[in-house]
Amino acid sequence: MRANVYIRVENVTVAFGERTLFHIDSLSIHEGERLGLVGMNGSGKTTLLRLLGGELTPDEGRIRCLCQPFYFRQMPEAVSHEGCSDPMTLSLFGVQHVAGQRVVSGGENTRLRLAEVFSADRAFVLLDEPSSNLDAAGLAYLSRRLDMLETFVLVSHDRDLLNRHCTRILEIENGCVTVYDGHYDAYVQQKQQARQRAMTEYEQYTDEMSRLRQVYAEKRAKARQLDRKPRGISNSEAKVREFTSSHRSPASKAQMLERSARNIQRRMEHMEVREKPRETPKIRPDFTLTDPPRNPIILEAEHLNYAYPNGRAIFRDATFRLQRGSRTALLGENGAGKTTLLRLIEEGQLIRRVPKARLGCFHQDMSDLDEEITVLESIMEVSIQKESVARTILNRLLFPAQDIHKPVHVLSGGERIRLCFARLFVGPANVLILDEPTNYLDIPSVEALQALFAEYEGTLLFVSHDAAFTRAVATHRLQIRDGQIIPLD
Repeated sequence: MRANVYIRVENVTVAFGERTLFHIDSLSIHEGERLGLVGMNGSGKTTLLRLLGGELTPDEGRIRCLCQPFYFRQMPEAVSHEGCSDPMTLSLFGVQHVAGQRVVSGGENTRLRLAEVFSADRAFVLLDEPSSNLDAAGLAYLSRRLDMLETFVLVSHDRDLLNRHCTRILEIENGCVTVYDGHYDAYVQQKQQARQRAMTEYEQYTDEMSRLRQVYAEKRAKARQLDRKPRGISNSEAKVREFTSSHRSPASKAQMLERSARNIQRRMEHMEVREKPRETPKIRPDFTLTDPPRNPIILEAEHLNYAYPNGRAIFRDATFRLQRGSRTALLGENGAGKTTLLRLIEEGQLIRRVPKARLGCFHQDMSDLDEEITVLESIMEVSIQKESVARTILNRLLFPAQDIHKPVHVLSGGERIRLCFARLFVGPANVLILDEPTNYLDIPSVEALQALFAEYEGTLLFVSHDAAFTRAVATHRLQIRDGQIIPLD
């Protein structure tokens, strides 16, 4: 039995001024479908959700809603903390103690609004970044509740959520909306297969063009050679010989070769052009320029004790060691002390570091960026690498060539974060300390950053709630629990 159609989209175009944000030829969302919506920041994901939710009207085309969805906004204009009155749901999201309060944290706000979503049966839900600001426990409960939703469209930078819960992926790329069957990893595989096909078609196209150019040049050269008249005879005598000859003359053969060459030329002109798929540059920074330490342990502390001013103990006789060349994920519940440990390392308190260790730290406020210079000038002011390497790192972090001359003050938040990481990769640091490096980044940016960190030759210590990022990058794991720092590997 065919499922009911909840929303039908036909020939919809959305534009901002003269720029077309995206166009959809046809899209239907059926009862029971679980769709993941992906694309770079600024591609139009939130705009599409607002269209589906009835908040916006398309510039062209029409949207028919046969089932009005409930819309969970990423950044609501007005926040109400009285939407959910179900004590069980509030308790499961861990916010029963803040319900009704006027001031709550970002994570508590997200949990309260999610409690409202799941406090009633919803036939169809639009979810815009529901995992923002959630810790591991909050993500786990969100995942369990998503299992109970029958139909939804989910925008999320959490690839594990998209893999576990989505049956189709909608991608917004270069103004087009494309549908892929399966979860996120299936979508990535289909994209890779499409790229491989495109590369094969490009190689076949270039090989055939090369062959035809060679044949064309050979025929033209042979035609010019045959078209030359013999020495010592006049033009009129050459024409008489051509007319009275019982065999095809050189001039006639030359004309045939010229016609054949022109046919080949027309064939080349009508061949469908195949563009070469974009390839990730292979060049990497010269890490020896950072003068890296050779000590097996880069940072360490024994009998580490630390408490907050209110007397709450965070570390009690703890031991901490960070191995050279490791990429270590720091795990633990909210409030366990992960950010505190990173701060102690950065401030040089209680944590010993070897003399050659040069720390590079990522700050969410991005206060070290000069907004009046260009992207290229910003990276070069800290770079110990050649400019060609700096340009390649910018390219790998999704800055196209035309964008590196933009002033920093016009960059979006995600672009500024990527610029901060580009500066770390080409700077003098050989030990990177990072607190939630993937916050506020879209999936393409996270994957670009992930690829660079997986190749990083220095020592890395990071905190992240992105499980897929942690699995791809970390070689070691440390967990803070009950005031101790415990190796898990």
